[in-house]
Amino acid sequence: MKRVYWRPQKISMAALFAIGLVAVGGTLLIERFPVTSNADDTQTKMVAAQLAARGMNAIREARLAKGHQFDPRFDPSDSGMVGSAMSPVTSLPAHLDAKQTSVNPNFAAVAIELLQQAGAGEGDVVAVGCTGSFPALNTALFAAVEAMGAEPVIIHSAASSQFGANEPDFMWLDMERVLYDEGIISFRSQAATLGGFGDRARGMSTESKELLHAAIERGGIAMLQIDTLKQSIRRRMDAYHVAAAGRPIKAYVNVGGGAASIHGDDGRAAFGGGLTIGLPADAESIDCVAARFARQGIPVVNLGNAVALANAFGLPIASEVVPAVGSGEVFGQSRPSRIMAAVLLALVLGLVRGYVWTDLWARVQQRLKLLATSGAEHELQLHRGPKGAELMV
Repeated sequence: MKRVYWRPQKISMAALFAIGLVAVGGTLLIERFPVTSNADDTQTKMVAAQLAARGMNAIREARLAKGHQFDPRFDPSDSGMVGSAMSPVTSLPAHLDAKQTSVNPNFAAVAIELLQQAGAGEGDVVAVGCTGSFPALNTALFAAVEAMGAEPVIIHSAASSQFGANEPDFMWLDMERVLYDEGIISFRSQAATLGGFGDRARGMSTESKELLHAAIERGGIAMLQIDTLKQSIRRRMDAYHVAAAGRPIKAYVNVGGGAASIHGDDGRAAFGGGLTIGLPADAESIDCVAARFARQGIPVVNLGNAVALANAFGLPIASEVVPAVGSGEVFGQSRPSRIMAAVLLALVLGLVRGYVWTDLWARVQQRLKLLATSGAEHELQLHRGPKGAELMV
């Protein structure tokens, strides 16, 4: 009956301390030497991120050459990719942290991964709808498309929300021209609209509309003539399919919150951040280019939610410095070694079993005492005679 409620007769504190040291030391080793798993197609992602970094720097230099000043309150990294709080071509308010988060060339690697997940690759047609609200994300996407060798069909909305490409003398199409002239991209936008409410700058002043028209004319881009939002959506869809010339469109990519492209905040919320295959339930009542492509079974990539994408791919939020190329979980993840963890667990369990559960430590001590006692008795026998009489030395 004594064995039913078995417990070790004596647990050595020294043994427990030793086991604890092994466990703590092993844990520190596992954390100190993580295993890094590389993401798929790391080389193309690196090329894309490097192109994006070059593009952002080229745009920055072009803005400086025009005498632009970068407000450190809005653009702490001095990147030149964050615009003014307000200007005549600013259409909507915006979240500054999202604009600051977007200033990261590694979003080009994110775009590569999302486009590849959508099934797009070299030579494939990719439809793009972008605004001037996220010039850094536009740059990253264009660099990704260039690096992977896809063929983009781009329709641009000229207006910008706060902190975007909203300087009247240097808007997104001017930035796109810099990227093209510097050899960073080999393509241009096919068409443009005024953007803003109704995709036709509804509610903006006559001066603002003239500035938007001037930006499109400077870019040498054809302007879609539209009278209603539905007309803009229909003409965009027609333009994409005409440019595809019978080839399948592998993905639709949205950047920003264009009314025709993704139906503003409602559409961005419905499509979330990243890849969507099929029409989301929240988008069933929405009419926009993204929803129409989704109904056709074409994957939609939404790059309009910079913070959500950064969280999903391990990129920093609103960094005060431009992150280095190649940083972020999109290039690979470091995690503790499962093999080392399993070995450590087996070792600790083995020590616990050996020293505690089986009373091995107590048995070892008893054995040592027995050996010591036996040795002493043996030595004593050497000093006694055959009949127990002491030997004279």
